Amino acid sequence: MANSIGGKDCMISEWILLVAAWSLVALRMYTRLLVQRQKLRLSEYILLFSALIGLGLIICDTLTYQLGVMDEWESSVTLSKISFASNYFYDFGMGFPKLSMLAFYWGVFPSDRPTLRKAMYIITAYVCLAYFTVLWLDTFYCGVPVSIQWSQEEGACSVFYADTPFYFNFTMNLSSYIFIYTLPLFLLKGMSKEHKTAIYFTFSLGIVPALTTLIRFITLNTDSNEPNLVYILSMVEMATAIAAVSVPGLKPLLDRKSSVQPDDRSFVSGEVVRAEKQGDQV
Repeated sequence: MANSIGGKDCMISEWILLVAAWSLVALRMYTRLLVQRQKLRLSEYILLFSALIGLGLIICDTLTYQLGVMDEWESSVTLSKISFASNYFYDFGMGFPKLSMLAFYWGVFPSDRPTLRKAMYIITAYVCLAYFTVLWLDTFYCGVPVSIQWSQEEGACSVFYADTPFYFNFTMNLSSYIFIYTLPLFLLKGMSKEHKTAIYFTFSLGIVPALTTLIRFITLNTDSNEPNLVYILSMVEMATAIAAVSVPGLKPLLDRKSSVQPDDRSFVSGEVVRAEKQGDQV
């Protein structure tokens, strides 16, 4: 039975998602450079790299589509090489939007909350270690040389289809979302209603890619009649993860006053109000 989601439908959906994500990234850069008139921070640089990772992922999917295997699957060395490359862009690449959000936190979370700062150190270390392990598994799980992964011999090892890296990558991905996007909830005590709303909004942004990776996991573990859905879900997660990092920096577009207050650290979808030092100008 033919897939109701054809290769062309899949690629149209993916490109729309990527363009939407890139548009938010562009707005984030515009806000930072032209509205606030400040230099890009580490968070923005990592976000830009995340956008390039998304481009790499969709290029792999486009090459897969051009092989015709989205409509009629057929194994080949070329397909195996593309699949091997796509592992890096999805499995390892999904770590960069998370690191961008953590870098954002480091710049805006209050320094007078030692427990919170310790939690940030632990979560940052956890995410870095997790994705370096993902990178190692994607590269060397099948041994060396890595070219064994595009062998067409029956029973040849391929990390793209191996269970252990798949379950490990999913666990690291989902747990990182949970740790990163629940962290702001610990700031609720003593916050105003407006700032609590902003924190809840940040948390809700992280729910979307987290749910997407869960749905993708379930889809890959069931006998789905829509195998192409996995390609779309991968791009949905990538696009929404990028969007979740981009949106918190767009508040100055709605409040142009922030453009003349370059040191303002008010919590806007992830930012915390920092008291100005006594004697500083507001």
